[in-house]
Amino acid sequence: MKKFMYYLMMLNTFVAAIALAVVFIMGNSSLPSIVLALRGALVVTGVVLVVKRYVSWVRRSEITGFYIAEAAIAVFNLIFLSVFFPVDVSFFEYAITGTLITPILNLALVFLLRKTNKYVTFENVTEPVEAAQRVPSQVLVSQAAK
Repeated sequence: MKKFMYYLMMLNTFVAAIALAVVFIMGNSSLPSIVLALRGALVVTGVVLVVKRYVSWVRRSEITGFYIAEAAIAVFNLIFLSVFFPVDVSFFEYAITGTLITPILNLALVFLLRKTNKYVTFENVTEPVEAAQRVPSQVLVSQAAK
């Protein structure tokens, strides 16, 4: 799960970086600078995590922090743009601002990442009384076979 979320983080960072580049090249964005700055900071954070992964390794908490930050920025952008700065958003600007599904999906992925264990756990299937009763019968069967 951690590896899947890492690759998804790389994809999100790449798409957001391309969208920011296209918006800056086109030059006719109606988004406020705070929205662009927040997403730019998130792209830089994603690039730092990708570089860190190739140099050493990335912890679960760092990936979780990225997804929580992305969800928080998407919620902020949705509220800020709808209440204080209503604009008409183009296709590429949706990759910058995020949609309603962004925080829902990110928080679900964070929940799944926190719930999965990297260790295998074994459950005791038999009761201790049943196990104690089975041992003598197995010993008797093995002695009868001799």
